[in-house]
Amino acid sequence: MPYRRPLFSQIIRYIEDRQIILLYGLRRVGKTSLLYQIIQELLAKRVNENNILYFSFDDITADIEDLIKTYEEKILTKSINSSRTYIFLDEIQKAKDWENKLKIYYDLHPNIKFIISGSASVQLEKKAKESLAGRIIDFKLEPLTFEEFLKFKNIKINRKKLEISQKEILPSFYDYLKKGGFPEIVNEEDNEKVRLYIRSLIEKILYQDLPIEFKLKDLDLLRVLIEMIAINPGMIINFEKLSINLKRNKNTIIDYFYYLQYSLIIRLVSNYREGFLVSSRKLKKVYLTNTAISFAFSEDYSEKFFEKIFENYAIISSDAKNYYRNKNEIDIILKKKGKIIPIEVKYGNVDEKDIINFLNNYSLKSTIILTKETFGKKVIGKKEINYIPLWAFSIYKEDYLNNLK
Repeated sequence: MPYRRPLFSQIIRYIEDRQIILLYGLRRVGKTSLLYQIIQELLAKRVNENNILYFSFDDITADIEDLIKTYEEKILTKSINSSRTYIFLDEIQKAKDWENKLKIYYDLHPNIKFIISGSASVQLEKKAKESLAGRIIDFKLEPLTFEEFLKFKNIKINRKKLEISQKEILPSFYDYLKKGGFPEIVNEEDNEKVRLYIRSLIEKILYQDLPIEFKLKDLDLLRVLIEMIAINPGMIINFEKLSINLKRNKNTIIDYFYYLQYSLIIRLVSNYREGFLVSSRKLKKVYLTNTAISFAFSEDYSEKFFEKIFENYAIISSDAKNYYRNKNEIDIILKKKGKIIPIEVKYGNVDEKDIINFLNNYSLKSTIILTKETFGKKVIGKKEINYIPLWAFSIYKEDYLNNLK
């Protein structure tokens, strides 16, 4: 049986409910495959195949109303209200006025169950929330996690012998960082093909999706911004300086960052402010949502490059919203059950000075330093530091965080 993503079981729970199901995410993360698996599940439960319609708007332009009418007349050959039907509409954002048409069908035809998918976009989210409020439940499909990547490659981990397993796991971890968890290239061994695959994916978003959705004309600016972030993930954003250096209007650059963020290409991390997790409006850092983008757009695979990649992936795997920068700098600040957890990322040599100062300043007992391959624990002045390889943390994050004092 083909591998089923964890999201599959979550969606199936709602398959007989009234609401429209929306599946969204970055291009090529497996949305269409997941829709096919849901269809297979319905067929396995003996749903009549004539009561299932799948249509993709990715390559063919069609009107939703005409599509359903044709389906009703040619396939069902009876009123669509007479029995339960499941209508799968892939890449729905490309259909004209889709949100209003689905709203009408939803309200007038309770026997239709819509399952729709769309590549991430501001308009998709906005239209779904505004026009279909109360009628839709959405699910975001991410690229494969590292744990899923290992399952795809049939590599098993012995939880009790992580240090012994590490020699086998680490090469796969670097492979994962290069491929970014896109299912189609999990087993691709040609690095140049992987690079071209990722570049093609990003360029379709930059040069097709975003210009169509936002009527963008400065495509060179999009390219420059992506290449700049890919080479230097974790850079602090200074819009005034960018405006001067790129010779572009500051507000235009701010808008383009917004577009890239809502296309699920970049993510912004805010500076932590004392007392509360209040995001500073300045000193935001920008990271990629997928480390494969850096490998696709950079030619320099130096140690410094890998340090940045490690930090970027630590942000992704921890889902960090904040970092800390005052007199010292801490890569990640998490909040869990009302408690703040500082985490440092160290690809090379480990210096505990900044993290110990932070623990003292905030009266915290323990922390985590994410390493390249070091496991261990150290007590410095009654402060406990847990050294955990980033690959292991990405798989067992909740366990490690829950075990902190």
